[in-house]
Amino acid sequence: MFRAELDPLKPYVPPKTWRMAAEGKDEDRYAKLTSNELAFGPLPEAEAAVCEVLSRLNRYPDSHVSRLRQVVAEANPGSAPSNVLVGNGSSEVLFNVLQLFPAGEVVFPWPSFSLYPAMCAILGMKARQVPLRSSGDLDTEALLAAVTSETRAVILCNPNNPSGTYLTLEQVREFAGALPDNVALLLDEAYVEFIDDPSYRGSHALAFEFDNVLVARTFSKAHGLAGLRVGYGIASGGIADYAERVRFPVSVNLAGQVAATASMLAREKVAERARFVIGERARLQRSFGEAGLEYIPSQGNFIMVGFTAPDFERSGVLVREGEALGYPGWSRVTVGNRGENDRVAAAVSGRTEAVS
Repeated sequence: MFRAELDPLKPYVPPKTWRMAAEGKDEDRYAKLTSNELAFGPLPEAEAAVCEVLSRLNRYPDSHVSRLRQVVAEANPGSAPSNVLVGNGSSEVLFNVLQLFPAGEVVFPWPSFSLYPAMCAILGMKARQVPLRSSGDLDTEALLAAVTSETRAVILCNPNNPSGTYLTLEQVREFAGALPDNVALLLDEAYVEFIDDPSYRGSHALAFEFDNVLVARTFSKAHGLAGLRVGYGIASGGIADYAERVRFPVSVNLAGQVAATASMLAREKVAERARFVIGERARLQRSFGEAGLEYIPSQGNFIMVGFTAPDFERSGVLVREGEALGYPGWSRVTVGNRGENDRVAAAVSGRTEAVS
């Protein structure tokens, strides 16, 4: 009765901290560092924008998301609103673009974002996973070698989740140039604000250098709006046009639209928060090194480290289990606020008593 390719799929099982956060439980007992969320709430400008529209929640929002498209275009020089895709998180942006292609294969590094294989299965496409290098780096030569006549798209999560490794802008440009014109490059930049390499700025322009490139980003990470689910993409007019044709109407809710718009307009404050995360990331990596732990140097707001989740939890720190991400015996630790990061550093140094 049902499509056979859906049989291996399982409902997504989120970390228990999602339920705890929704119920407001154990806010002080545990440091919740499982989901690569920003430790801070939305910017005051975003909060004010949401409060202002509460009385209008009985009305549908702008289905085209016109104002947000405009401010995204203004923040990315060379873009026009017609180049901007929107969605219920950047995951929907990626999914909508994948819908544009005939059945075939999708190539991506692995381990990477767990939703990629699920999207392929839902769309009846074959997922071709290419292992990361032993260092955790993305292997562009192996990715190119995996491209066949059946390949419709390559997805690059850059920086990659969960490894935290990344390709430089020049490496991405070279990779895009080496792809056949009929193979799309979907560049998932959910963590782009946390890259400390200044030469990576302006990566959105790749979408105008190559007609087959989509750059996808989210408001769930550096903007601190994970609970509202808003993402965007930048692409050539052709990709943007067809992606809008398949997008569900009103997929971006009113609160999400106004909060994301206000946050984008206050992007220097967002950048300041990202700089804080970058500094704290370096501090945690030093702590891991001083504790004699293996870790993968990261360009995201998280770090993969050779220390188990149960060991962290005994110290009151909840992290993402490495087993679920392809790193058994390791953990992915979200960079939190100073107090949370202090607890992480204390946990690996053995100075924190187990939570009673």
